[in-house]
Amino acid sequence: MPSSAPGATMGPDKSEWVHESPEITELKRKALRVAKSNVPVLLTGENGTGKEVLAHFIHNNSATKEVVDKKPFIIVNCGAIPEDLIESELFGYEKGAFTGAEHTKEGAFELANGGTLFLDEIGELSLNAQVKLLRAVEYQSFRRLGGKQEIKVDVRIISATNVILHDAIKSGDFRQDLFYRLNVIELYIPALRHRKDEIPLLTEHFLKMFSEKYNIEKLYIAEDCMKCFKKYNWPGNVRELKNIIERCVVLSKDGVIDRDVLPQQITSQGCLPAERTTNDFNKSEGNFLEIEIGTPFEEIEKKVIQQTLSSCNNNKSEAANVLGVSRKTLHNKLDKYSKKMSEENASNP
Repeated sequence: MPSSAPGATMGPDKSEWVHESPEITELKRKALRVAKSNVPVLLTGENGTGKEVLAHFIHNNSATKEVVDKKPFIIVNCGAIPEDLIESELFGYEKGAFTGAEHTKEGAFELANGGTLFLDEIGELSLNAQVKLLRAVEYQSFRRLGGKQEIKVDVRIISATNVILHDAIKSGDFRQDLFYRLNVIELYIPALRHRKDEIPLLTEHFLKMFSEKYNIEKLYIAEDCMKCFKKYNWPGNVRELKNIIERCVVLSKDGVIDRDVLPQQITSQGCLPAERTTNDFNKSEGNFLEIEIGTPFEEIEKKVIQQTLSSCNNNKSEAANVLGVSRKTLHNKLDKYSKKMSEENASNP
C-alpha cells in the first residue's frame, strides 16, 4: 500500500456513534441514505461535534463490511497544510517536479481511489487551492504536480467545516462554484448544548472507554458531578466532554468521580451555588426570554429569533435547526424584519 502524505492520512475508524436524541437519530437516518450514493457531502457544525465520526459512518455504510474493509478512508486536514504544499498533498507529484522531489509520490486523491476522501476544515483552503480542487471534484481527474498525464479516480468526497461558508462566499474567501459542488447534500450536527439529554449516555460511554484504557475498575460518577455536566454549555462539544472524562478517570479515587476532579471551567460555569434561584440562573445564562403579556406575536417571534441567533453565535444554520425551521425560512423572516425596520426609519427621519 502506498504511504500517505503528512497532511493526508489513513483515518482510524471512528464510526462508533453514541446517541439517543431525536436530532441525531434523524441525522443518522439521513446519513444512511446518503451512504448508498456517491454524491459529495458537506458536514457542518461547531468544532468537536463529531464531523469525522459522521464521515466514517457514511464511509462504513456505503457497502458491506467485507467491501468497506478494502476501501481506503483518507483524511486531509486542509487547515494544517501550508498553502505551498496543498497541491502536492492533494494530487501528488512526479519525480523531478521540484527540488527535492526524488521520487514520484501519490497524493490524497490517488490514495483514496475507490474509497472516501475526507476534506476536513475545507473553509481554510486558499482561493488558489480551491480552483484546483474544484476541477478535481467535478471531473474526478487531475494531474500530479509536474506531470502531463490525466489521472482518473473514483472517489467519494466528504467535506467538513465549522466556518459559515455562506458568509465566507460573501466576503470573497470561498468560491461559490466550489461550495455548490461540495454541498450537494449538507448534514448539520447540532452542538452538544442543544442536545444535553445525551450527556449521561456519552459520559457512560467514555467512562467505559477510559476505564478499559487505563485498566481501572468500573467507575461511577457522582450525582452532583453529573448536574454540573448538564448545566455546563460545552463550547468544545463532544470532544471536550471526552477529554474531561479522560481527566476524571485518571484523577478519580475510590471508584467515584466527584466535583473535586472537575476542571475549574466546569465548576465555575456549570455548577451554581445552591442559594441561587432558578430565575437568577435563567437570566444569567440567557437561555430564557421574558416577554410581557400582550406583546404582538410578530414582536415575540422576532425576539425569539434574535435570542436564538445570539445563543448560536449568529450561526444561521444552527439557529434554524434549534428553531425547527429551514435556513431559507429563517432568512426570509430576517429579511422581512430588516425591510420593516428600514421602512420605519424612512418614515421617521
